[in-house]
Amino acid sequence: MRLRPFELGDVVLLDGPCKVAQEANREYLRALDADRLLHAFRVNAGLDAPGEPLGGWERPDCEVRGHFVGHFVSACAEMYATTGDLDLKAKADYMVAEMAKCQQALGGSYLSAYPEAFWDRLERMENPPWAPYYTIHKIMAGLYDAYRLCGNAQALDVLQGMAAYFKGRYDKLSIWEWDRLLGVEFGGMAEVLYDLYGVTGDPAHLDIAHAFDRAVFLGPLALDHDDLSRIHANTHIPEIIGAARRYELLGDTRYRNVVSFFWDCVVEKRIYATGGTSNGEHWPDPYKLAGTLSAQNQESCTSHNMLWLTRHLIQWTGEAKYADFAERLFFNSILGTQRASDGMLIYFLPLACGQAKTYGTPNDSFWCCYGTGIEGFAMIGDSIYFHDDQGVYVNMFVPSEVTWRERGVRLAQQTSFPADPKTRLVVHAEAPATFGVNVRIPAWAGPGFGVRVNGKRVAMPVEPVAYLRIEREWCKGDTVDVDLPMVLHVEPLPDDPDTVALLYGPLVLAGLTNHEVTLIGDVSAAASMLDPVEGQVLTFRTHGQPEDVTFVPLNGIVEESYGVYFLMVEEGSPRHQAYVAAIEAQRRFEARVVDRVIPGDATLEKAHGLDGEHTQDGPYMGKHWRHASDGGWFGWDLTVVPDASHTLSVMYWGDDVPPREFDVLVDGVVVGSESLNKDKPGELFRVEYPLTSELTQGKAKVTVRFQAHPGNTAGGVFECAILKPE
Repeated sequence: MRLRPFELGDVVLLDGPCKVAQEANREYLRALDADRLLHAFRVNAGLDAPGEPLGGWERPDCEVRGHFVGHFVSACAEMYATTGDLDLKAKADYMVAEMAKCQQALGGSYLSAYPEAFWDRLERMENPPWAPYYTIHKIMAGLYDAYRLCGNAQALDVLQGMAAYFKGRYDKLSIWEWDRLLGVEFGGMAEVLYDLYGVTGDPAHLDIAHAFDRAVFLGPLALDHDDLSRIHANTHIPEIIGAARRYELLGDTRYRNVVSFFWDCVVEKRIYATGGTSNGEHWPDPYKLAGTLSAQNQESCTSHNMLWLTRHLIQWTGEAKYADFAERLFFNSILGTQRASDGMLIYFLPLACGQAKTYGTPNDSFWCCYGTGIEGFAMIGDSIYFHDDQGVYVNMFVPSEVTWRERGVRLAQQTSFPADPKTRLVVHAEAPATFGVNVRIPAWAGPGFGVRVNGKRVAMPVEPVAYLRIEREWCKGDTVDVDLPMVLHVEPLPDDPDTVALLYGPLVLAGLTNHEVTLIGDVSAAASMLDPVEGQVLTFRTHGQPEDVTFVPLNGIVEESYGVYFLMVEEGSPRHQAYVAAIEAQRRFEARVVDRVIPGDATLEKAHGLDGEHTQDGPYMGKHWRHASDGGWFGWDLTVVPDASHTLSVMYWGDDVPPREFDVLVDGVVVGSESLNKDKPGELFRVEYPLTSELTQGKAKVTVRFQAHPGNTAGGVFECAILKPE
């Protein structure tokens, strides 16, 4: 290890957004009822199960029930290690003791919230469960953290029993059978089993850990072959973290090379300006991000796990490029995923215009991102500082204190960064001590970056360096002041230079808007279009635009609709001409509208007599859809002008698959039939159906109905409108 982390309890957050987030998370952990969390475990073990079952992904019929429970034990242990919260330690110890009772009732080794029959289904690959090993990993990791951070010896016993059980199942399978079942998501099984081997040294634990090093994924990476395109992102990041643990424990450099190459494949080729990655939970082809902006960007699990992976690389190399990335990810893709008022979390972090964050609920969500989220915010100060034998490394600028116990030194970081672009480090030493303070020089730092020790400016090196090292004899009360000038700049998508995100220093700025906005101007001068808003910190507003937009840090957005990426076109360019034509086409369309219904607007749909069977609705691409599955139907009543010809206009999504076959009817008459099957990839499109005057004769309204063919799906419909002739 080039650098080493401090223990969780050695870093204390001071007043600021990070501490607020930590405390919101702590209150949520305290509020969760342990007996409700244990309900499914006790039912599965045939024990009394007081308390109501939870909802969401922990409901009694969900095939990943129990996953959040493992995260919860980890988070309680991590919060105890971070803050010394004895109530949460007691909660973790209680969970372990009760899980041990469940394990004994199940025969002494198996432990889960679902029956052993799940594993029979998985191993036969007959109707395999959703992700059973993924869930087991969370439980085992919770036990490992309870042992590691709370000193709970019983947790290690339960964990070893589970490892023995699954080693026994593994030993009975052929290589082909085992490789086949690894196609079902298994989370960080390799990581937790390598961690267990690091404690026990038991070759059986090493053997079963290595079994989860999936060759079909890791093999190409070992050959420097990028095999990430179109695969599920968060299935694979934990596999790489497992590879990192194997390298750290065994020194196998093949695994180090795999980890480094993987990181490059993600960070150099598939991240957004936020540092986040994935759309719809999957990775695109290298450098192909245009067309991926949606309401389903950046599954939060991927952000937390990429930060955890990057932490390994920081330790191995001490290279600032990893620290720069960690900071970008932390400020833009971690902090903004929690609602600090109640600790609730989001699943996706949307990046397209007109989106809003969707938060879960305390007892009826428990998505995967809830689990990673409560852990991430339990140890939110984990990567602010590192050290080697000679000095402390200040990697992030967050109000906090770090204690270097071996040196008898405490370093307090006093800052309100990024609201104020500077930080101060104050040394508290028991006696004068010689060591280095290494301050990261951020890649985003503008002209004027500088450091002063006790008020005296430190000479900057002639050659660019990643860290400014200040080595001297430090005494109590010594100060290091760092100026961190930030400038506005843009980052375009790699495959669409006209689509840009705006940043201020390390902060991605979000434009407050509930619809798509196009900015007019030269991309190279985009930053000059923004002016600071007087009296409002970190707030900017465009000027001279057809529609001016206010920009604020993305991590400060809570309930507002916003956009991160904006199309910026130069006046007179072909794209600008297309933009003007689209505006004119929309104006003409609006002038023709007689009546319209928008799915997802409950009041509007009710006013239009919504009816149907097997119909559902949901958000997507900044809009809302409605469809009907299993041969169902849905429809609305829309106003018409009696005895006149009209056009029915319907908006569909061009990427719907498999073929969705359905009829479009007006008062029982089929006016069109559709078979949607990726007809217009990546875009919403309208289809117009002519309506003759006979269909409206003597009528003030008509019923528009979407009827699925038998066993098929009708829609999704994003808009339905009656138009008069142009």
